[in-house]
Amino acid sequence: MSKIITIAGQKGGTGKSITAVNLATSFALFEKNTLLIDCDPQGCSTQWCGIKGLDYNCDITSVLSGRAKVTDAIVKTQVNYLDMMPAGFNLFQAALNLAKNPGNEKILRLFLKDVEDEYEYIIIDSPSSYNFLSVTAMAAADWLLVCMTVHHNSVEDFHCLLRMVKYIRTTHNVPLKIAGVLFNRCETKEDILFFLENQDLSDIKQMVYNTFIPEDDNIKKTIDLKIPVALHDIKSPAAEAYLSFAKELHFFFK
Repeated sequence: MSKIITIAGQKGGTGKSITAVNLATSFALFEKNTLLIDCDPQGCSTQWCGIKGLDYNCDITSVLSGRAKVTDAIVKTQVNYLDMMPAGFNLFQAALNLAKNPGNEKILRLFLKDVEDEYEYIIIDSPSSYNFLSVTAMAAADWLLVCMTVHHNSVEDFHCLLRMVKYIRTTHNVPLKIAGVLFNRCETKEDILFFLENQDLSDIKQMVYNTFIPEDDNIKKTIDLKIPVALHDIKSPAAEAYLSFAKELHFFFK
């Protein structure tokens, strides 16, 4: 049975998509069968996961619209053990149509039952704003990984996310749990502790992972190259941090 994890960030700039791509890649490098699903019309995960130039006829829009099976929309990446379900801007129009009918927020969760036994990890990249697709991405998962930075977030952001989790649990009867909080673009652990204290978030300290993702110019380079950072420089600070985080998260689920 897969661990289905949706990567959530309350606003843009928290490193949500880059975390989805590099966490999925790190699991794959540890030889864990992993599926990365892009549930964002911006398609950042699709652009950055290294499938540029590969031919594929289906994507997540085809699946949610009922025109294709989940297996038809899965693309092999250049990383062994890592598959991808891509997204494009046409997902936006599909979401508008699906949002007209209450209950469709669970559609992705239902579709994933066809493939969840084939993967150890399924990572879902969700949109930053709270809309139909973000609810769909959260409702498809059993676990929520929260991305934060000391530069963009506040206590209000986190409490808003908690309200969304409660809404999904009660409205859609989904046992969604928070796997923890990952800080991106940090310099030191002390920066995180100061942020938590300053934002009156000290009570979530036990939810924050030991690993954090440092500021690293290699991230910007790999966004331009459209590949995961480990494929550019596996010894870079960011790549080593994502590999370390994948280990920490894997042990969390043991």
